[in-house]
Amino acid sequence: MIEVTRKRVSKALLLSAAVGLTVGVGSTGAQAMSLQEAVQLVVTTNPVVGEQVKNRRSIDHELRQARGLYLPQIDAQFNIGPEFSENGSVDRPDPVLDQGPHDNGRWLVRRDAQVSLQQRIFDGGFTDSEVERQISRIKSQAERIQDEAQVESLEAVRVYLDVLRHQERVTNAEANVRAHEEILGLVQSRAELGGGNIADVRQAEARLATARSSLIQIQGDLRNSQAEFVRIVGQPASELQPVMAGPDMPIPADVEQSVARGLQMNPKIRLEKHDIDVAQSELDKEDSVFWPQVNLEVTGNANRWNNGVEEQTYNASAQVFVRYNLYRGGADIARSKEFKEHINEQLEQLRQREREVEEDVRTSWADRQTQQESVENLTKQVDANQQTKDVYQQQFDIGQRGLLDLLDAANDLFNSQDDLITARSQEIFTNYRILAAQGEMVQYVGAVMPVEATPDEVTYAE
Repeated sequence: MIEVTRKRVSKALLLSAAVGLTVGVGSTGAQAMSLQEAVQLVVTTNPVVGEQVKNRRSIDHELRQARGLYLPQIDAQFNIGPEFSENGSVDRPDPVLDQGPHDNGRWLVRRDAQVSLQQRIFDGGFTDSEVERQISRIKSQAERIQDEAQVESLEAVRVYLDVLRHQERVTNAEANVRAHEEILGLVQSRAELGGGNIADVRQAEARLATARSSLIQIQGDLRNSQAEFVRIVGQPASELQPVMAGPDMPIPADVEQSVARGLQMNPKIRLEKHDIDVAQSELDKEDSVFWPQVNLEVTGNANRWNNGVEEQTYNASAQVFVRYNLYRGGADIARSKEFKEHINEQLEQLRQREREVEEDVRTSWADRQTQQESVENLTKQVDANQQTKDVYQQQFDIGQRGLLDLLDAANDLFNSQDDLITARSQEIFTNYRILAAQGEMVQYVGAVMPVEATPDEVTYAE
C-alpha cells in the first residue's frame, strides 16, 4: 500500500491554487481544455506515439506470418507450350506420322500439371522459437508505446503548465504596469502643483517604460509557449483549466519507495525485459540447426505429350524427408555463441535503463524539494516586499520617502511575484515528473492508452 505524503501534496494543492492558474474561470467554457483532454490528444494523435503504434501493428502481422509456418504449404503449377524432342522413340519410322527412317525429332504441344504439399513435421523448434520471438516483440513494442506516451504526455503537461504560467505572468506584469502608471500620474500631479520636480517625472517615466518592456517580453514568452503547445498537443491552447497536484497522486512517502515503484512499473524497464526474451528466442531459433529437419512432401503430376510421345502419364508420391547437416565449418556453433552474447548485451542494456530510471526518479524528487523550498522562501519574500512597498507608498504620500525608494520597492515586488509564479508552476510539474518516472502519469490524469499499448494480440479491421 502506497503512503502518500499528504502534507506535501496538500501544500502543493494550496500553492497551485494560490498561483492563480485559473485561466478561463468565469467564461462560457465552451472551448475549455483540461489537462486530461490535452494528454489524451497527445496519446491519440501525436506522431511520435503514432509511429510506435504503426510499428506494433506490423509486428502483429509478423506474428501471424510466424504461425503460418505450422500449416502446410500447397503449391500448384501448370504449363503448356511447344516442345521439340529427338530421341530413340521419336526417330524410328512411323507410317502414321508419314515419318521415314531419316526424319529426326518432332514437335508436340506439351502439357503439365503438378500439385504439391509440404508439411513441417519437426524443425528443431525453429517455428516455436519464431512464434515466441514475435510474441515477445509485441510485448516489447506495447511497452515502447507506453513509454513514448509517458514521455510525450509529460511534455504536454510541461507546456500546459507553461501556458498557464505565462498567462499568470502577463497578468502580474500588467498589474505592474498599472502600478507604475499610478506612480507616474502621482508624480506628474505633484510636479504640476509645484511639489515635485521634472527629474522625478523622468525617473517615473523610465521605470514605466521598463515595466512595459517586461510586459512585452512576457507576452512573447506566452506566444512561444502557445506555439509549442500546438506542436505537442495538436490543438491551440484555448481556455486551459487549472491544474492541481491532487491528494490521490500515487507518489510514495519517500524516494526509495518511489525508486522501487519506478523499477517495477516504468515501461522502459519492462520493454528491456521483453527484449531479453526476444534475444533468447532468437538464440533458440538459431540452435534449431543442430537438430534434423523432418518434412512431409506429397506430390501429384499429370503430363501429356511429353518427350515427343503422344500419351498421358500420371504419378503421385508421398515421402518423408529427413535433412541433417553434419558439418558447416563450425559456423553454426559460432553463430550460436554470437546470439548468446546478444542476450548478455540486452542484460547490460536493462541494467543501464534501471540506472537511468532511478536517476530520473531521484532528480525529480530533488527538484520537487528544491521548488518547495523556493516557494516557501519566495512566499515570504513577496509578503515582505508587499509590506515594504505599502509602507514606502504611505511614506511617499506624506513626503517621508523618496520616489526612487518607492520605484525600487515596486520593482522588487514584481520580480519576486514573477519568480513565485514560476516556482509554484515548477513545483506542480515536478509531481508529474515523479509520476512519469514511475510510469504512471498517463493513467493518473485519466487518459486512455491505444489498444496497441496492450501486450495481447490485436485483431484489426480490414
